[in-house]
Amino acid sequence: MKSVFTVGQIRRAEERLFAIQNDPDELMISAAAAVADVALAMVDGPAADDSGEDHFGEDRILLLVGSGGNGGDALYAGAFLREEGYQVDALLLGGDRVHEPALRHFHHLGGTVVDTSPDPASYDLVIDGILGIGGRGGIDADTAQFVERIYSAGVPILSVDVPSGIEADTGSVPEPIMMQLAGYAEGAPIARQCIPTHINADVTVTFGGLRRAHAVSMACGYVLCADIRVEGGGGLNLSTALQDIQLKDASPTLYASTAWRDVSAEISVPGASPIGAQFIMLDVEPAPDSDKYTGGVVGIAAGSEDYPGAAILACAGAVRATSSMVRFVGDSVARNQVIAALPEVVVSPSVEEAGRVQAWVYGPGRGTGAGQAAELAGLLASPEPVLIDADGITLIAQSPELRSTVRHRSSPTVLTPHKGEFERLAEPLRADGSEIPSADTDPIGATLAMAVALDCCVLLKGRFTIVATTDYAYVVNAGHSWSATPGSGDVLSGLIGAHLAQSYVELTRLPEFIPDMELPPTAVYSLVAPAVSIHAVAAALSARTEFGPAPTSASRIAEAISAATARVNINRIMNA
Repeated sequence: MKSVFTVGQIRRAEERLFAIQNDPDELMISAAAAVADVALAMVDGPAADDSGEDHFGEDRILLLVGSGGNGGDALYAGAFLREEGYQVDALLLGGDRVHEPALRHFHHLGGTVVDTSPDPASYDLVIDGILGIGGRGGIDADTAQFVERIYSAGVPILSVDVPSGIEADTGSVPEPIMMQLAGYAEGAPIARQCIPTHINADVTVTFGGLRRAHAVSMACGYVLCADIRVEGGGGLNLSTALQDIQLKDASPTLYASTAWRDVSAEISVPGASPIGAQFIMLDVEPAPDSDKYTGGVVGIAAGSEDYPGAAILACAGAVRATSSMVRFVGDSVARNQVIAALPEVVVSPSVEEAGRVQAWVYGPGRGTGAGQAAELAGLLASPEPVLIDADGITLIAQSPELRSTVRHRSSPTVLTPHKGEFERLAEPLRADGSEIPSADTDPIGATLAMAVALDCCVLLKGRFTIVATTDYAYVVNAGHSWSATPGSGDVLSGLIGAHLAQSYVELTRLPEFIPDMELPPTAVYSLVAPAVSIHAVAAALSARTEFGPAPTSASRIAEAISAATARVNINRIMNA
């Protein structure tokens, strides 16, 4: 798990280091050294054999150099790579503007500036230093077309700080352009193509801490974070300066994690670490005196005659998540099918007859009529945590009264929309005066804004799932997209609901052991992101076969939750 910072915070931290550095480029050179280290790892180490002889000309690296600091980083990194024996060329893309000291050093160590776009296939690695975190807009058309040639040649791209064209604070991408591609005859069927005006990196190396784009953008590829420092003024690391700023700022703290990591694709670089996993979770093993009630009973109101599968999947997610009882409320069709599929579930025809629970899950396949609206209003009047998904979110979007109830509720509420449901709910909130960005262009900002507008926990589902409260946000990169299958969200709802119930029980027992410690009921929100991680790992496990990955389904994801929980727990213990 790593901290995530805004561009403003990065700038303020850098200014602290600039003020004490001994040399005008000391911080830039520190960053360039990290870029060179990652580049060396990507091309399999120094270009010298055991005899110590350099292999000049055998391994080639191309620098795409912009006019700003990222261009300087790339040039200094190119100079370091020349010292390691690589042939390094630089394509200057900033017009007449370039970081002159870095260019002089690059020339001094034998780096070559190329005047025209070279053949990408003749290189082993391309380093993207065109635009940095202050860049606005995308790369120009000619550069975009050249980058398409790099992709076609299969040459890996290492981006410095953020891939050029990616908005660092949001992860949004600029508009693509329609172009006549070089090498195709006029009128050829694929001659005119719509191409991106941003870089899609294989690897991105950043410094001190993550930018928001690293947490939510696929364009960043495999992200490595290296610390950089200056020695002046007694020495200071960028990460330390960022942590100081984060402590002083009143803005929500942000964290990012990766649930499933392909170990075979990882790059090992001393001093640079990937986005790690999120392992904060309660002990799932029952205590010696535990029974079916003590671990937190979750109630699930889901499904209908038309959608009984949603009920089964939500209950399956909850049953596999903890050892405690799962209660189900639904019509006779859904009750019968739930019992047939999951005989351990206790069913009831209504919320009032369900018995005591420690958390509720409401909405998957439930319906959006007046009866369901009244049922949801009744649950929101209870003191237990309530997770609202699917049809329940539609009900809130339709009802000012339900939105007001959520907003003023003192007990924990978790909303779990996908992007379509998020925008459906955001529309009336915007009409009421809340400034909520688009979930497509600024997912972190949008989720945080909705959490503030409704004073609850909002979980925006996707490959990068964002869990936001009024105080903090976690971004969980699933590490894959196997969860993109019907019913997967229903499984996730039941899984999170079970963890909310367990956490709620632990909170109510806390005064027995620490009488003077008071935690707010919303402390249960801390278990939402780990549950998301378990779901992501379960989806990855469910897609594994003896021959390799293959399509999966929601029911298979539910079956894999137990194994995923064990895997996450093992990783938590190993990394404690």
